[in-house]
Amino acid sequence: MRLQSIGEALKNIDKRDRAFLLEVADKIYWSNIIKTREIITHHYIDIDSETIFMICDEKLNDLENKISILMDKLKDK
Repeated sequence: MRLQSIGEALKNIDKRDRAFLLEVADKIYWSNIIKTREIITHHYIDIDSETIFMICDEKLNDLENKISILMDKLKDK
């Protein structure tokens, strides 16, 4: 559920200010997260549990760091 919420938040940020996200990572990085949210939300029957586990195990620390950078940028505005 949290992956879904993170993806939803990033999707909304992307709609409002794509350039803001691009300050921290490239379009493909954010697009993959948003697409994962779409799968979790709308195509949950197709979810591969091993892929979700890998994302949680290997990718969340990097995402957390990037979101922290975005948060810091918001504070500076």
